[in-house]
Amino acid sequence: MVSEVASNFAEFDAASIIAIDVPIGFGPRRADAAARAYLSGTPSVVFPTPSRDLLEGPFGPGLGISAQSHALGPRVLHLTELARSDARFREVHPEVSFRVMNGGRALGHRKKSAAGALIRIELLSRQGIELTRLTEAASAPLDDVLDAAAAAWSARRILAGVAKSLPDPPELIDGYPVTIWY
Repeated sequence: MVSEVASNFAEFDAASIIAIDVPIGFGPRRADAAARAYLSGTPSVVFPTPSRDLLEGPFGPGLGISAQSHALGPRVLHLTELARSDARFREVHPEVSFRVMNGGRALGHRKKSAAGALIRIELLSRQGIELTRLTEAASAPLDDVLDAAAAAWSARRILAGVAKSLPDPPELIDGYPVTIWY
């Protein structure tokens, strides 16, 4: 698992696609609104991506962004820069992917609940993604492992040329296509 913000992802040099659950591009973004609309009925799983100015500045009250959004700022800044020079980086959103796997229907349970985890495991299994060999991830939170597996499912679809995007077509921000793939 890559946790260092300054990572150049060198360990993934052989990868054709790097699907990542971090916003690529600065807000406001149509991708966030489209994902929120697609996931309607699901409590706040898509937060708005702040503008570059808000991400680069200090966090404080009155900015109109959550602490979680601001805390992701260094990763958003770093990955947006990487993605502009490396087309393998694609933004995904695990909950969008899981809903697609579920025929567009809401899953009905939060990902941190036992029922939510079991539903997600079943959906991944139906897609041919087996989790039985993931002993290296045994110490990671289960919802993070399942989100990574959903990102792998999306990466496989991107590579096969069957993935779709929110929005479709992707929005151009600063000349770069900004979208969430699934």
